[in-house]
Amino acid sequence: GKYNKNVKGNGLPSSPNSRFNLFPDYMKRWHPDSASKETLEATEEYAKIAADVGITPSELAIAFVRTRKFVKDHGAVIVGATTLEQLKENLAPFDGTPVVLDEDVLKRIDEVHMR
Repeated sequence: GKYNKNVKGNGLPSSPNSRFNLFPDYMKRWHPDSASKETLEATEEYAKIAADVGITPSELAIAFVRTRKFVKDHGAVIVGATTLEQLKENLAPFDGTPVVLDEDVLKRIDEVHMR
């Protein structure tokens, strides 16, 4: 998501140390060079939803997961990061006021998911 041109701040250039560059077969399903057209379109849509709300795709993902009943009642959000900056971004929603997604945003996410 962070390399996507529609991300808040117009995305980032891919670092030579990114997992996608270091490990070409890493998560091939989502890699821009091998992902399906539908996967890439869904990624673009999720990034657009995040931008419309004023948050990053990772913040959208964390906020969405926190709305799921099985996570709220008995689960946990698992985050991953390559850099300290990414880890800080992923942990920020747990260190203050969490992002709350309204019903319209949740509906938009579901619409992308159901395609």
